[in-house]
Amino acid sequence: MSASTKRSIGTLSDTDKPVCNICGGKVFELGPNNRKSATGKLPRCTACQSLERHRQLRQVYAQFPPSYLAGLEVLQLSPDIGVDPQWFKSYEVSTFGGENSLNLEAIDRADVSYDLVICNHVLEHVANDRQGLRELLRITRPDGFVQITVPTPYTRTVTVDWGYPKPESHGHYRGYGRDFLHLFRAVHPQAIALQVETIDVVTAAGGYVYLWTRDPRLAERMTTWISNPIEAAR
Repeated sequence: MSASTKRSIGTLSDTDKPVCNICGGKVFELGPNNRKSATGKLPRCTACQSLERHRQLRQVYAQFPPSYLAGLEVLQLSPDIGVDPQWFKSYEVSTFGGENSLNLEAIDRADVSYDLVICNHVLEHVANDRQGLRELLRITRPDGFVQITVPTPYTRTVTVDWGYPKPESHGHYRGYGRDFLHLFRAVHPQAIALQVETIDVVTAAGGYVYLWTRDPRLAERMTTWISNPIEAAR
């Protein structure tokens, strides 16, 4: 297996009636800042408040055997409706600046503390994202994995780094592009990064979920689990 592998999941046809895969909701509204999705559809579920990225994430976790998830000790950096804490053996959540606040550049946890570390839409707020990635992998067990999502890699070719938290970009230090996988390789060339392409079941908007592990056996298992007979064409 190469150092990075791409998988694609998620389906939606023009005749499908949108149904939220998190709560089953069928009514949707404008998203933050009154936005529509990239496909021009209403993105926010009025019942559970999920957006495209939450439902895309739920698609990925739905591919894992429940028995595997049930054995994992998990840390999640920033709560996210795409993940259900009840799936796991243990679940700890950190809210930066709030409850159990952890600094991604210097995570106050021992080496190899968790089977799974979840980091959704956090890395773009970190000044030194390479150091943040090192920390994520440091606290993850050798046979575990890190799960990451970041904004914009699906629609931007090359990462743009402003070097400061740009106010008009929600305080992000950078806008990630499809070259995001290179960052994993730069931090730990031997680790395997899986790029999972997803299509939101409500809006048909595309996105990526990244799974990162040092264990080739786990990477092989994940590429078996995370599959779909209908792959999104790109």
